[in-house]
Amino acid sequence: MTEFDRYALEYEQMHADNVKPSGYDPAYFDEYKVKEIHARLQEAGVADSPLKILNFGCGIGKSEPFLRSYFPNAMIMGIDVSVESVKLARKYNAHLLNVEFDTFEEGGEIPKQTKYDVIFIANVFHHIPFKFHLEILEQLHEIIAENGSLFIFEHNPHNPLTVRTINRCPFDVDAVLLYPAYTGKILRQSGFSKVKRRFTLFFPKFLKFLLPLEQKLKSVPIGAQYYFQAKK
Repeated sequence: MTEFDRYALEYEQMHADNVKPSGYDPAYFDEYKVKEIHARLQEAGVADSPLKILNFGCGIGKSEPFLRSYFPNAMIMGIDVSVESVKLARKYNAHLLNVEFDTFEEGGEIPKQTKYDVIFIANVFHHIPFKFHLEILEQLHEIIAENGSLFIFEHNPHNPLTVRTINRCPFDVDAVLLYPAYTGKILRQSGFSKVKRRFTLFFPKFLKFLLPLEQKLKSVPIGAQYYFQAKK
């Protein structure tokens, strides 16, 4: 049993409690990541293509409704090591077309029968021991299509409020945050190129009138989270 098998049924409520100080509900954070991916792919002129999208570490499937909404022509696959989480993901997303879920063995091989145009990793790697990071990224590099993009989102350890929030979260008890410099380094070491970083989530809800400034602050390392877009 994985750590997240124990928390699968309680995950949504624990997450809501954890992000409450921000003023937002968990869905806000799920959608913002998908919106960022859509914006980057729209810039590249491929957002409306029949993409194959892999959600690596999909959990209970909270991102899939947004992936389906923003990428209506895509085939979406979510995979996770948590059997209980994947059961719930299938249940919660049974109404969505062209969305599938599967499990893979912790520490085992990632399924490689499909090449993906987009690989999405949302706050997963801080739960994975560092000694496995490079191996996992090398496996993901194998299954990304030519000119495909990997998007990896992580909490920013340079932000003290983020660190405080993570330290108080029951399902982050094992979390070891990844510094942006480290994440960029392992992406390059695993074979990815054109590695670009952005910082995000600068303002709580009571300052939402400042949200238009976030794109201008993308290089300022104090956002609550950051992400990399990396190409094959």
